[in-house]
Amino acid sequence: MRAGPDEAAALLDGLHFDTLLQALAAGRGYEPALRDPPGRQGWSDAIPSSQSFGQLHGSADRLARLLAVNRAQPGARVAILAPLGPEAIVSVLACLRAGLSPMLLPMHGNELELLRLIEAADAVMALGVSRVGPLRPLLMLRELAVRAFGTRFVGGFGADIPDGIAPLDRLMDSATLHPLPEFDQRAPLLVVDAMTLAGPLPVTERDVLARALEISRLLKPMDSSRIVTTLVGGDLAALASGPAMAMLTGVELLTLGLFSLGDLQACLAGGRNVHLVLPGTMEAALAHSRLASHPALASLVFVQRPAGQRSLPAVDRADIAIVDIDVTTAAEITVSRRT
Repeated sequence: MRAGPDEAAALLDGLHFDTLLQALAAGRGYEPALRDPPGRQGWSDAIPSSQSFGQLHGSADRLARLLAVNRAQPGARVAILAPLGPEAIVSVLACLRAGLSPMLLPMHGNELELLRLIEAADAVMALGVSRVGPLRPLLMLRELAVRAFGTRFVGGFGADIPDGIAPLDRLMDSATLHPLPEFDQRAPLLVVDAMTLAGPLPVTERDVLARALEISRLLKPMDSSRIVTTLVGGDLAALASGPAMAMLTGVELLTLGLFSLGDLQACLAGGRNVHLVLPGTMEAALAHSRLASHPALASLVFVQRPAGQRSLPAVDRADIAIVDIDVTTAAEITVSRRT
């Protein structure tokens, strides 16, 4: 059942990520919110872990207060170079809580493309992770910060932090709680097109949550289940189908970070229903595999980029919900359920 425009507006009235996370932390603080895939250590050096809603709330709050030390103006932009996983999600939540505007950079962008985005956004801060496979995002951000005139703070997650970059994990654990700035309205998120790198384009939290509500209504029921997303970018389609939908429904989110068939199989194991989010280009491969008939699959979400181009053959399962997200731009999508 889909929410009508009036019902959706009433549900979203006054709602944003902070109010959602605070409610989840207060009512279901010990329940799992984020979980790493089993093979994460192989591509990031970080031991796989999980965070409850209470821990996620605390991490976002500590990072927000740490970022507030920079005394940036409300709405100042923060560039984030990390796959869509715990570090990126905590960074987005912390920025919004501190009155800042987060922008998830595409991991596949080269130095000139990322510099253009950072300068276009006039980012005053940059956050990243130490390693993603062969990539060293923090070394890239350090170089870009030297060349981008407005970027004055670079922070990194992980154990191997290069010189000149603030070690966020250590600072978050030891820093005193700095007061958060007061601001009249929530800052927007900035999104970048995953294919063309066009942008950045602004989207509001309400935009993201409205699309997440639309998707989640098509995937009901979502009780006792988890969302597994293979997306790594941070445009509206990725944010709505992953972090926003998980927080809106209170469902655990597993982010692969880098695609691994073994990790995907492990995420489907365990006897829980899985709502799997995949790029549309992977549908043909899934249709040819045994995973397409896996009993844990409760629904499939295919993100079609560009809109209208579909991979064949299609998955044929009448017993599960299959939803298509057609991407027009990084900030504009259309959601539909297959019949």
